[in-house]
Amino acid sequence: MLMLALLVALADDPQPGALKLYGDWAVACDNTHRCEMTSLYPPDGPSDADADYQATASLTRAAGPEGSFAVELYPANTVKGRVSVRVDDVPVASVPANAAGDTVTLAAADSARLAAAMANGKRLTLTDASGKLVARISLAGSSAALRHIDADQGRAGTVTAAVAKGARAASAVPGAPVLPRIAALRPSGAAAALPPALRASLEQQGGCNDWYEGTESRPETQLHALGGGKTLVLIPCGAGAYNYNSLAFILSGGKAVEAGFDLSSGEGEGNALVNAGWDKGVLSSYYKGRGVGDCGLGASYVWDGTRFRLIEMRMMDECRGSTNWLTVWRAEPVFR
Repeated sequence: MLMLALLVALADDPQPGALKLYGDWAVACDNTHRCEMTSLYPPDGPSDADADYQATASLTRAAGPEGSFAVELYPANTVKGRVSVRVDDVPVASVPANAAGDTVTLAAADSARLAAAMANGKRLTLTDASGKLVARISLAGSSAALRHIDADQGRAGTVTAAVAKGARAASAVPGAPVLPRIAALRPSGAAAALPPALRASLEQQGGCNDWYEGTESRPETQLHALGGGKTLVLIPCGAGAYNYNSLAFILSGGKAVEAGFDLSSGEGEGNALVNAGWDKGVLSSYYKGRGVGDCGLGASYVWDGTRFRLIEMRMMDECRGSTNWLTVWRAEPVFR
């Protein structure tokens, strides 16, 4: 019990970071000052002439004096063999695409060189082994996004900054905060059955009846054992083209109450979730702004015996081609 109390004390209420937009780049930093930035397509979308050359890029930098860069590039079309990464036609790195030909991953040293070049560049391009242009990415706003990371991580004015460089030593950069630790119950036991009459009552309570009026059958309810004699109930409550709504309840002793959350994900109100899933003690949900999945909000939770606690939140406000939703909150679940 002492360990549980300590873990709870270490877990402050979630305070997710904010996503910022700079030109053709979005950037966000989480509660440990780990920062990510991702490129976006032009506001009006790629033109037909440019469609074959579109790609997105994502850059991550860890917090702390030794925080390194990591870059991944995602060409819209398959690319094979070695790829030359250039900024304003100046080679920065030469690396192989992955086996599927849809991702190019840079090592830390190459990522750092690319970040330095991006700070004053206008266009990032990828060419294949024959020299053919296979992808291009706008760098408009990338310098401002890198400056945002410098500020969030306390790098401004130090030799470690990407843009806001200064003479101060790396030791002046604050260390990375420790991830919050969340005490969570490990799922155990068997899920209880949900009596039809109770389901009908919960659907009425949640306003779900209108969605299924006139239909011969309704989607099955998900039932998952939480441990301690409690069961997570996910009741379908309507759907759109690519988002499926559920209401979360906790069933115990034949009675059900709305599931509590330490922070609403913004996908719905109260106990409403979108595209909910359950896997090994983690309750996940995500809302897609449109079918291609290039914008939306996602969250993951664990059950602490009383309520669901946020362990991750990712978001992308801009529907502009990037399927890399940026992380704005993280915590470490500790199952018992």
